[in-house]
Amino acid sequence: MNRFIFGIIILIWGCSAPKNEKSSVFSTNDIKYAKGFHIEKNEEGSFLVIDEPWPKAPKPIKYSLENVPNRIVCTSTSHLPFFEMLGEEDLVVGFPNINYISSKAFIDRANEGLITDLGPDGSMNMELLLGINPDAVIAFDMGGESQTLDKIKEAGIPVYYNSDFLEQSPLGRAEWIKFFGALLNKQHEADSIFSAIENEYLRLKELASKTENKPSILSGVVYGDTWFLPGGNNWAATFFNNAGGEYLWDTDTTTGWMELSFEAVYEKGHNADYWIGTSTLNSMDEMKGQDDRYAEFEAFKDQKVYNYSKKIGPNGGYDFFESGYSRPDLVLSDLIKVLHPELLPKYETVYFQQLN
Repeated sequence: MNRFIFGIIILIWGCSAPKNEKSSVFSTNDIKYAKGFHIEKNEEGSFLVIDEPWPKAPKPIKYSLENVPNRIVCTSTSHLPFFEMLGEEDLVVGFPNINYISSKAFIDRANEGLITDLGPDGSMNMELLLGINPDAVIAFDMGGESQTLDKIKEAGIPVYYNSDFLEQSPLGRAEWIKFFGALLNKQHEADSIFSAIENEYLRLKELASKTENKPSILSGVVYGDTWFLPGGNNWAATFFNNAGGEYLWDTDTTTGWMELSFEAVYEKGHNADYWIGTSTLNSMDEMKGQDDRYAEFEAFKDQKVYNYSKKIGPNGGYDFFESGYSRPDLVLSDLIKVLHPELLPKYETVYFQQLN
C-alpha cells in the first residue's frame, strides 16, 4: 500500500555527539522524540536499529552503517522530502507509481528518466527493480504486507524498514530525518535541520499556548456508515491542541484512528467552532454531495471548514502527505493561522485552505 493512499484513509485527517571518524554516527541520546529507532555503537561498529520495524514486530532489526548506499528505491512519498532536505535527491533511482509524487524535483527527475516507475508497490515489478540495480530499498510494512519485500531480500537487495508512521508525536515523526542522516552519512546535516524545525515548532507551540480562547475542533468525514477521525492521542490531535485549539476528543486515549457513528459525532461535534480535515472532499458542495447531513454542523454553516488540499501535485497527490510529516513546524503554523490568525498576521498557509 502506498503511504499516500494510507494517509488519505486514516487522516481524514540530549547530549552532543562525540567526535568520531564516521560522520554518520551520533549518540542515542540525540534521538529526543522518535521512539522507533536508535543508533547503537559498540566494538563491532555503528548500527542503525529499528526498534519496531512494523506493528507488533517480534524483534528489532539492526543495520550496519559501514557502507553508504548510492542507488536507492523508496516506497513512500513521505520519505522523499528527507532526501531533498539533505540534498541527496540524486540517490533515488526508483519509486512505485510515480504518479503519487508531488515534489517538482522528483517529478522532473522521473520525467528525465532518472527515476524508474516500478509499478504498484503491492506487486512491485521485480524485473524493473533488478534492472536498475539498487543497493537499498527503503520500505514500510503495515503488517502482513511483506511478500514483496521478502522477494526483494531474496534477490540480494538490502531492505531498510522505515516505521516512522508508528510515531505518535509530530516531532517524533519529523526526527526520522536522522534515520536518513545516519544511512546517508549526513548526520550533522540531519541534526542541524531537525534542530531548526524543533526550535520553530516549540516557539509556535509556546505562542499559541498563551491564547485564552481555545476554539473547539471537529475532524474527519464519513465513509460508508462510519466516521473516521483522529483519536485523542493521535499526532493530529496533538497538532490541534498545540495550535491553541480544543480537539473535542482529546480525552480519548486512542493513538490511532477512531471509528464512530454519524450520530455519535454529531452529538458531540455539531456545535464545534472549526472542522479541520475532510479527506478528499475539497468543497462544501462535495461535502453535501457525499452526505447532506454535514450541512447541519455549525462549522459548516459558518464556513469554518478547512482541508489539507492547498498543495496538490500535477497527478493529484496531496503534498501534505508527502512533505507535511517532515515539516511539523509548517503544519503547526498553518493551524495557528486558521485558529488564531492574529498571532501570525503575515503568514500564508502552506497546506491548509478554507473550503468554499
